[in-house]
Amino acid sequence: MLNQTPEYQSCIQSSERVSWRLDELLPKDTVLDFSHRFLSDALTGTEAIPFLSAEERLMLNHIRSNSYAHLFLFLEEYAVALAAQRASLELHGNATHMRALLRFTEEELKHQQLFARFTDAFAKGFKVAPALLDNQVEVARAIMAKSNLGVLLFNLHMELMTQQHYLETVRGNQDETLDPLFCDLLKHHWLEEAQHTRLDFLEAQKILAGAPDTLDAALTEYAELLQALRGTLNAQLALDLQTLEKAVGRTFTPAERQQLCESQERSYVWGFIGMGMKAPLFLSRLRALSPVAEQRVLELAPTYYCA
Repeated sequence: MLNQTPEYQSCIQSSERVSWRLDELLPKDTVLDFSHRFLSDALTGTEAIPFLSAEERLMLNHIRSNSYAHLFLFLEEYAVALAAQRASLELHGNATHMRALLRFTEEELKHQQLFARFTDAFAKGFKVAPALLDNQVEVARAIMAKSNLGVLLFNLHMELMTQQHYLETVRGNQDETLDPLFCDLLKHHWLEEAQHTRLDFLEAQKILAGAPDTLDAALTEYAELLQALRGTLNAQLALDLQTLEKAVGRTFTPAERQQLCESQERSYVWGFIGMGMKAPLFLSRLRALSPVAEQRVLELAPTYYCA
């Protein structure tokens, strides 16, 4: 029988140590500085688009960065539901497990509020109203229709992807002058998501210990969720291009639009899917669950390696 309680207690202690207050990190009256890029070009792919001026590339970077924040607000709708559901399973069970999972739930709600506050500040400061997806509840319900193990694998991917973004493009990249505020948001999001990845792994272990034969179906669900995520990213991309045309005050030619769509789709897919699948900690976590899980992901990964 698994004795995971010390690890859940460790997650609580780490969570308490790195905890931050929303109003201190991003006060309600924050005014954004649009003179710098928010996200690294490694995540937006805006600098290589030849027919955009420097000013237009900066606007596209801002649009993509706002959509990036919104997509976390959007996707964490299911993460809140997942964490709350897992916590409810410990009612009258292991109090330490439940406490760790309730902290997970509260932190995901805080992250939603953080990104909502950022997108509100962005809308107030940007030259046009950005177009953003608004069907997060519908998407969350579709995701939560999968098994808990399938959703945990997907969530582990998403959370380690966000860590990979911060480590590779902010902390590990001093070549770009990025907006300090946005970098700080990514850092603090990463600090709390680090505990969430540990809890995802522990919860997946718990499920597999009781039902090892559920792994194959869960991996199939994980692959299905990645494909659905790709559709969500493409839907937001179409809205990004609408916002960009309004912001630059011109309509792109069919050739320009095709080039924008292709380059930005590569950027979106690589950033949200490819980078997550290649994250060393994601692969090591999968290997610890089962070598079969790591192998299945490695076989699937080339579909999304389109950096």
